[in-house]
Parts: sequence; C-alpha cells; structure tokens
Amino acid sequence: MRNVALTPVDRRRLAREAVDALGSQRSDHALVRVTCPANHHVATVYRTPEGPAFVAGRAPHTHGSRDFVDTAHHGDSLGTEYVDLLDATEFEDDTLPARCACGAHTLSRRELRDAVRSHTHTLSTTTGK
Repeated sequence: MRNVALTPVDRRRLAREAVDALGSQRSDHALVRVTCPANHHVATVYRTPEGPAFVAGRAPHTHGSRDFVDTAHHGDSLGTEYVDLLDATEFEDDTLPARCACGAHTLSRRELRDAVRSHTHTLSTTTGK
C-alpha cells in the first residue's frame, strides 16, 4: 500500500492517470472482473504501475469491437467511470460505488483486494441496489 498517504481526491486522480496510461488495450491488464447475477459488467480491477485500480461504470468497449453505445435496458445512461486505487487507509470507507443495467451496487474494497491476492479472476455481486 504505497499510496495510502494520498488524499482520496489525489488517489482517484492518480488511479485515473494510471488506467488511462494502459491505453486502448487495458483489458489485457484486468485482474478481477465483477458481474451481477444477470451477468452484466459491474466493475474491473486493473494492474497498473500505481497498484490495483478499480474501474466501475461504462467501459470504452463494453460490447467488443461492435462499439454499441452502452445504455441501461430502459434507456437510462450508465454515466461515467468511477476510478480509484484499491489501496486506501484503514480509516476510509470500505465501499466502492458501481453500476450496471440492473442498477447501483456497492462493492467491498477489502473483498476486491482479497480477490486480487487469491488470483480470483471473476466475482459476482450477491446484492444489488
């Protein structure tokens, strides 16, 4: 946890820069993918030089090479990405926001770190909203 001394805003900025630096092939750096029970994409943890980075929300190529616009089933916009490093101080909230076509999800930073350590490549959310 080398980035724990950063403020949350600085940590998220650093995470965004690290994820952006992965370029268009960032899926090659995926460590953990999170899906909902309906198998929608919820979030991904990527390997970056700054440490594991959490990305939730609309991904750049969610539908592969077809590049369809990623919208919820009822036409609602999924919004922009939430990006943060998994490493944070023990005093910060453990929850991370995420979203899929089913609605909002709350993910545990600790569970995602455990998944990275145990090389678990896919997690499924058990609860939604």
